[in-house]
Amino acid sequence: MPGQHEPGAALGRMVRAAWSGTLGEDHPDTLAAANRLAGCLVGLRKYAEARDLFADLLPRCERAVGWGDPLTLTVASNLNGCLSALGAHEEARRQCEEAVRRSRLALGPDDPRTLRAASNLAIFLRRLDDHQAALAVWEDTLLRYRRVLGEDHPDTLHAKRDLVALLRAMGEDDRAHAVAGEPPAGP
Repeated sequence: MPGQHEPGAALGRMVRAAWSGTLGEDHPDTLAAANRLAGCLVGLRKYAEARDLFADLLPRCERAVGWGDPLTLTVASNLNGCLSALGAHEEARRQCEEAVRRSRLALGPDDPRTLRAASNLAIFLRRLDDHQAALAVWEDTLLRYRRVLGEDHPDTLHAKRDLVALLRAMGEDDRAHAVAGEPPAGP
């Protein structure tokens, strides 16, 4: 929660250490605690430290719970966010494509976690100025969000906002108005 990252990181370090000693480094609860600790580090903008922790966690999660487990997919997504925050957009894109592929296989193409991973991929694609690829991903993702979660769900609204912003950046104002549900711009 905002303003709670510092105490969260301190508590996360203690919990991780205690659970590592009691349950073991690769126990799912220890891994989940470490993921939360790394999330607190992101909140503190300690991206390099968080990246290193997520990068250490990812193979541990794959071994302990499997590559298709929601925890593993969450750690992979969190790692991609750190990579992007550190300016490694291309690496984040490559790894996010793999996370989306795995999520589709493990959870299905319409699972909200898969759709969040796809939205993240579209963000990375846009940062790399691959607007056509980002457009294709966001259009597909928005369609699925609408079908699965409904028009008024926050994830649907975020995807819609991001798609509209991309269309406007591409100079496709009429399409942006249509997606936004706004009347077309005047002559």
